[in-house]
Amino acid sequence: MSDPARPQNPGYDDSYRAFDSPLMQQLRREAYGKDIGQHSWVTAEDLEEDIPRLKLSRTSHFLDLGCGPGGPLAFVAQRVGCHGSGLDISAEAVAAGRTRAAVLGIEALVTLQQSDLNQALPYASRSFAAVMSLDVILHLRDRLAVFREVARVLIPGGRFLFTDAGVITGPVSAEEVQLRAAHGYTQFVPGGFNERMLELAGLRLLEQTDRTSSLLKNAAGRLAARLAHRAELELLEGSSYFEQQQGYLATVVELAQRGAVSRAMYLAESRA
Repeated sequence: MSDPARPQNPGYDDSYRAFDSPLMQQLRREAYGKDIGQHSWVTAEDLEEDIPRLKLSRTSHFLDLGCGPGGPLAFVAQRVGCHGSGLDISAEAVAAGRTRAAVLGIEALVTLQQSDLNQALPYASRSFAAVMSLDVILHLRDRLAVFREVARVLIPGGRFLFTDAGVITGPVSAEEVQLRAAHGYTQFVPGGFNERMLELAGLRLLEQTDRTSSLLKNAAGRLAARLAHRAELELLEGSSYFEQQQGYLATVVELAQRGAVSRAMYLAESRA
């Protein structure tokens, strides 16, 4: 998933342009076990577990905030047979997502649009049966405003499922914060903060689940996979960016291992 507030990094965007190259597909298989075109901590197993939570049918329309190259969005749309819309600030990610939908033969089910999620959502009220946002909320500057926009575009009783990989659950140093925020603006929050923001936005929390174990597994997998393909990645990204990403992933692993920064899944429902 892309950071909707971050400055565009040439190495990061190059990875989107080459997102479905043989190298990137191999990295995802090694890191995640199953390649569904993900670019965050999500796995196919997570999504399969979460699809019933969204209560989608073939006639539903759902929204993915910070969809990146559209892997999870396409996965859900294809599994359910419903229409999915995605927003991301990166033009390269949107282009990669459109290509993925075309290759899968589901371009009629998937609509991708470039948009800054720090702004109002470009949709009418009550447009969606469900909204999901996977590991993106921590990169937005005002999550209460985002949650209120989600509440606005959901139909009555619509579901909102998001993951936050920046929940502080232990001591973290300033150096670790800097390394963990390598992709740009990152907002770390204490436990209970997301729950309060959902309540203030008029969304009723239904479920909260710890998913730090999947983050730890994926971060360690990505770290090892990238190291195994170092020479190829340095040609694509440059040595400096490669080292930055390795430092980022190593920090994610360390913080998760000692229980300092956790990843949580939240499921809420519109009250309107």
